[in-house]
Amino acid sequence: MATILSLLALLVIGVLGFKYAYLGKAYLVSSALSKRVKFRVNSRQRLMLLLLASGIVQAGGFSAILLLLWIAFLIRLIIKYGTSFSGSPLFRLYAIYLVWLLISLFFSPEKQFGLRVFLKYLFPFLVVLVVSKIKIDEVFFLKALKVTFTSFLIANLTLFLPKFLPIGSIIEPLFGPVVWWGPAIIDANPFAIAVAFILFKITNNKKFLLIIPIIVLIPMLASIRTGLVGIGIFLLAASFFKYKIKALPIYILVIMAFVASVLFVPAVRNKMFRDVFSSAEDVINSLSNVTIDSIDSTGRFAMWEWSLDKFYVGNELAGAGLGQVQAIFYSGNHPFELMKIVHNDYVQILCDTGLIGLVLYLFVIISFVMHSFRIYNNKKNSLSARNAAFISGTSICGIMACAFTDNVINYSLITLSYPFVFFGMALTLNKIKKN
Repeated sequence: MATILSLLALLVIGVLGFKYAYLGKAYLVSSALSKRVKFRVNSRQRLMLLLLASGIVQAGGFSAILLLLWIAFLIRLIIKYGTSFSGSPLFRLYAIYLVWLLISLFFSPEKQFGLRVFLKYLFPFLVVLVVSKIKIDEVFFLKALKVTFTSFLIANLTLFLPKFLPIGSIIEPLFGPVVWWGPAIIDANPFAIAVAFILFKITNNKKFLLIIPIIVLIPMLASIRTGLVGIGIFLLAASFFKYKIKALPIYILVIMAFVASVLFVPAVRNKMFRDVFSSAEDVINSLSNVTIDSIDSTGRFAMWEWSLDKFYVGNELAGAGLGQVQAIFYSGNHPFELMKIVHNDYVQILCDTGLIGLVLYLFVIISFVMHSFRIYNNKKNSLSARNAAFISGTSICGIMACAFTDNVINYSLITLSYPFVFFGMALTLNKIKKN
């Protein structure tokens, strides 16, 4: 049944995506504030709303096909409407990075897996190219916010409610595979917090804040440290965007809250320290004896060391070739049992594409954050442009922090599409100066 539902989701998204990408009609959609009020959108705008609504859909074992469909739709729009590399240094930096990935793919012995990895990096680039050429106004921007909020609310409730409902054991196997699995949703949740905050700021409606406690509770109750780190880094980034250096007290509070969650939440503490300490007092009293070896990495440290020794050492500059890490982990020809991912995007980048690849990708992310920061802090820009930049710039910090202990790039349809959509919106809205 789960397979049938996943296939049905793939077909619905595929048919609608084809309709919006190839037919080029205008559509009426309800406004964000009232379902009775309609406004007109073009086919490209409608496709972006579909992406925001369905980015949470994995479609089970059809996720690779779904990503290919989205890439085809985006390329179709680029061919039909063209694109421009002006507006942000991100475009040129990302294009250079993709060229390096193609060079790495050419020399890689794992062409099939290398191509799969390349497509996951290509997808966000195509997203921002398309969105930055779409006409965006404040009415459409508010609609995009509302659609995104609803989408992430559904994703988190799908993740959260089965743990508490009596029929959760029935619901989860059926609908769980349709949306992205828990780690992907949790990695993307810094974006959901940013959207909820901006919607509250715009509408002053407290209902938009209700999703935030759910988002914070999920990694705490499930003792998922990656999610806590992502939320913490997002909060630090949001504080810096808004208050800059004046946010130092907030930085201290966020760090203290993270430390407190590790010390005083039993599930998190026990997972962090392998059940060695029975209380926060035990941890504090034994601080002098706590080392990196005291932390339970669930095998991550060993996987990273093994991968670096096998692929990076001796290939420090250019790496061993795109797709090498994913190929060996999918084959099972490694000492880590059934693990299929290395749980660190930066380690994978180093192994596959070397220091050159890592430096280029870090330049892409830094350019993304810096340009978002500039747009947000320029008071001459429209409020919508600043809000879009705040969402994209702060959320990407939290999401890429998760990449240190998870494979965020593998889930690019949910983790990266949303920040890149809103970065493209920020670039377009940035052209509309404050009235």
